[in-house]
Amino acid sequence: MDLRTNPFNELYVTETVGASAFVQIFSPFILKNASALFLPGNVVVKGTQGCGKSMLLSLLKPEVRIAYAEAQRPFPVQGKSARFIGAGINLTRSGAIDFGQRSMGGADATEALPIYFGDFLNYWIIYDIFKTIRTLSSHAAGQVATELGISCDADMLNAFCAGIKNNRCWFGFLDDSASFSDLEGRVSDRINAYLNYLNFNSDALPESIRKSKTTVGEPIAQVAEHLRTSGILAEDVHLIVRIDQYEELLRLEGKRKEYGALFREIVNKALSLRNPHVSYRIGTRGYAWGNSPRVYGTVGSLERDRNFKLLDLDEILRRRENRKSWIFPDFAEDVFKKRLRYANYNDVPTSDALSKVFGAGLSPEQRATSYCKSSSQHAIKFESTWPREWCDYLLRLAETDPLSARLGEAWARQKGKQIIVDAPPLGDPPWTTRRYWRKERVEAALMQIAGRCAQRMIWAGAEDVVELSGGNILVFVSICQHIWSVWLRAVRSQNVAERDIPEIEHSVQAVGIQEASTHWYNKLSEETGGTTRQRFTSIVGTELERKMYNDDALSYPGRNGFSLSLSDFERDTEVKEFLNESVDYGALVDAEHTTKEGNRQPRRKWYLNSILSPYFKLPHIRTKEPAYLALREVREWLNLAQSKPASVRQEQVHEIAIQGTLFPGDEIS
Repeated sequence: MDLRTNPFNELYVTETVGASAFVQIFSPFILKNASALFLPGNVVVKGTQGCGKSMLLSLLKPEVRIAYAEAQRPFPVQGKSARFIGAGINLTRSGAIDFGQRSMGGADATEALPIYFGDFLNYWIIYDIFKTIRTLSSHAAGQVATELGISCDADMLNAFCAGIKNNRCWFGFLDDSASFSDLEGRVSDRINAYLNYLNFNSDALPESIRKSKTTVGEPIAQVAEHLRTSGILAEDVHLIVRIDQYEELLRLEGKRKEYGALFREIVNKALSLRNPHVSYRIGTRGYAWGNSPRVYGTVGSLERDRNFKLLDLDEILRRRENRKSWIFPDFAEDVFKKRLRYANYNDVPTSDALSKVFGAGLSPEQRATSYCKSSSQHAIKFESTWPREWCDYLLRLAETDPLSARLGEAWARQKGKQIIVDAPPLGDPPWTTRRYWRKERVEAALMQIAGRCAQRMIWAGAEDVVELSGGNILVFVSICQHIWSVWLRAVRSQNVAERDIPEIEHSVQAVGIQEASTHWYNKLSEETGGTTRQRFTSIVGTELERKMYNDDALSYPGRNGFSLSLSDFERDTEVKEFLNESVDYGALVDAEHTTKEGNRQPRRKWYLNSILSPYFKLPHIRTKEPAYLALREVREWLNLAQSKPASVRQEQVHEIAIQGTLFPGDEIS
């Protein structure tokens, strides 16, 4: 392995590597929270980019099942849950989204296009089912076929063909199929005819297709049933159909606005059939899956827990207040180790690999000292009315412990005359003994010290890497990728053993994390509507950072987020939809929270995605209460984001700041 190999260079490795490599890098930590994925019934797997949807859905592919058997490793799913075969479609790679680039005229007007789309889905998925049966019954896969009770010699396959070809769901298209090979050929020819037409290689679809359009889901159900009755599949082996990248259908609305919604309704119709022989798995990002998914051709919608179960990976991987219940750190640790082993690094430890490479990070005191360097006096500020005795005390304290000095300054500002008239403390100062007071203000104090000393904030250490990932495995791998790249640049001319695991310095990590944060900020503009979300994020991040930095008394240490009452949130539909979409696209994270106000009115709070914290110089740790805002303030932010074409930074957000106090009614806590 060359020294310059970055084990995290390929971010989407589970989607691009072969099945044998997938066995080496797949992490099973999330499976205990995703058991519904392998049980009968429809499941919608929802989450932001990189949360692990495609990784989980890959377990349903027959080649992955075979790879585990060939590697003599137990398949991650065991027992009755493992009694399934999988087939499916990736809406991007299959060419299904090409339906958005060609309309139909004449007798086949545009309103018929969704029916053709559903027909294409049927035939593509059926062809993949046939491919799965062939693959699992091959000689190399005999072990898996035996475990699943799959038996399909030529006679059985031909009997299957005879039993299904005349079913009315095909409208005569398969009548001439004399064997299973003929059946496969007819299905393949139909798919090719669609792709030729959609890519303008033919002027019209063949008449045989125009007169035999199928109902979405029905042919798939018939195939599943006849596989059982013909003896090819055992009765207890379930068919699971993957439909991945459902959100790509939303993008069609940019060219032909009506198509995206109608094509999604077609997919939803397949789920609405609730066939006992087929279970669907929809992989989608949250913004493409509404609260009431409409079913094509009806006024009805899919019902959660009746038509489908929802598996929200963002929710599963999100950190709670109790860190002990957070499964993501173990998930990240496992992915980290397997990436290193896959890249042939030596002596990868069985535990604490993250700590070995990134260390424990700097303590708050060490970070404060690093920010101050030779200018510790800049860590604190005085008022002209303060006694010289107090000023000298804080200056002396700053020389050895600038963080404590900064907290002492804040304590004095909060207490005012109650404490300034007294002599400075002789023993342990109260801002060190008041444990929770100190804990809630440390991160905000460090942010201010860095700013006062004109230094960039430092994020480093295994815990920071995991916390900044925000429960998203792609963000985690991206952070590791950037840190590793910076390290490789730093050791380019050094004699470093090629396969030894490095212990990367904190200064190198800090640069890599800053680069990763900038990368994810720039990515905000990539998706549909991303430019507005990026501007909004810039307005919010810049304004919150300015307010926190100028809070000399540290009275509002939790104001790296904002909160709205649910009544305000529901009152402005545009703001509501925008904030929800910003969460689904990964720009913000949200949660309900308990209000501190006497009216006990329910509220919702929002924070920037953790990986954006370094870019905006905001603490990523969330303590105390967020900023309680009025609806008009968030509306002003959104208006500004929608109206300004240029990058929004300090000058623009100042327009808002001068209109009123950001935190009206707050009191010193």
